[in-house]
Amino acid sequence: MVKKLFPAILMLLCLKAAALDPLPQEAARARLASLEGLLAANRSLVEARWQELKRIDKLILSLWSESSEFADDESSAYKSEKMLESEERLSQLHMRRLSILQQIHMSYEEEKAISEQITVLRESLANREQVLDGRWFVTLMPSEQKGEIILTQNGTIVEGEYRLDGGQSGNVQGTFVRGHLVLERIDAQYGRMGKFEAQLMKDQNSLKGSWYSYDLASGQPLVGALVMERPAREATQ
Repeated sequence: MVKKLFPAILMLLCLKAAALDPLPQEAARARLASLEGLLAANRSLVEARWQELKRIDKLILSLWSESSEFADDESSAYKSEKMLESEERLSQLHMRRLSILQQIHMSYEEEKAISEQITVLRESLANREQVLDGRWFVTLMPSEQKGEIILTQNGTIVEGEYRLDGGQSGNVQGTFVRGHLVLERIDAQYGRMGKFEAQLMKDQNSLKGSWYSYDLASGQPLVGALVMERPAREATQ
């Protein structure tokens, strides 16, 4: 088991000094899961080594006890033979004990390296998953009506406030899953007025999709194109 784990762990240590390359979100999640599995395996291995160390310590104490009994024996030939055997066995056990301690120390160093990578990945994923936080300019077509939306994202849940040219304002609430945003528009005066649906673009600074109106009696278009963009100075790099 140790031989199988070492190559993978040592490879991770080689990556420790280098910054993690940006990964697509799904790939980052897969790497995170792999690292967490490796960390759990490493901890199990450390626990097994501590148990082996306790077993060896008991054997050493037992041999020391036997050695003291040999010292009281009147037969010098028998005593010397048994004590020599005991010392050889003790020497082997101490060497094994030292080897296990070194392995435990190395495992803790490996655990530190893996944990650091897990922390970096988790922070990276958290930052990317909160990409909607902040202010967005919105344009509703074909009327070219403009406005702004201030969004707050908590995982897949998105809430915010909007204001459109012409004095319309209110709240939005909805979800953001796999880059797809769905927001229900709740007007401050008329209540639920419609919804926005848009897909986050690769630049992370714009969304494109459609708007829908629930006002069937208005005589106005009930659907149209939608574009949302971050202000230039707030755009992510």
